[in-house]
Amino acid sequence: MRDATVIKVTDPYVRLPYQLKNFMELAQVIANRKQREDEIKLHLVTANNEEYLPDIQNNLNQMASSLEPLGIFLYYEFANTAHDRSIIIDNGWKILLGRGLDIFQKTNGWYDIADYDQTKRQCKSCEITYLYGRS
Repeated sequence: MRDATVIKVTDPYVRLPYQLKNFMELAQVIANRKQREDEIKLHLVTANNEEYLPDIQNNLNQMASSLEPLGIFLYYEFANTAHDRSIIIDNGWKILLGRGLDIFQKTNGWYDIADYDQTKRQCKSCEITYLYGRS
């Protein structure tokens, strides 16, 4: 993600609390890797059901507000035809996510260090493919 200015995340399943947490953990990785003065546009493309729409919009707006002081500007859109999961970075990298952002096994809850530290979490079986190519 080095030298990125635009990061587009496509994952049709970012709507439930744990999925939103996974997305925020990705945003945290981005925040920790960027230079303080850099600005990054983080674009989420996800699908949603009408029943979740008001809550998800509220949650994503809250996320956008918390990320903006860090120089990360969150934009989102709903595309009910989205199926494939990927991260496309404007520095030439594309990451294909077999499971989307939902790669971690469930932790034992709030009192489990793995809930706070991804390096302590077990992963689900999945494939992640990294592609590089500038046009």
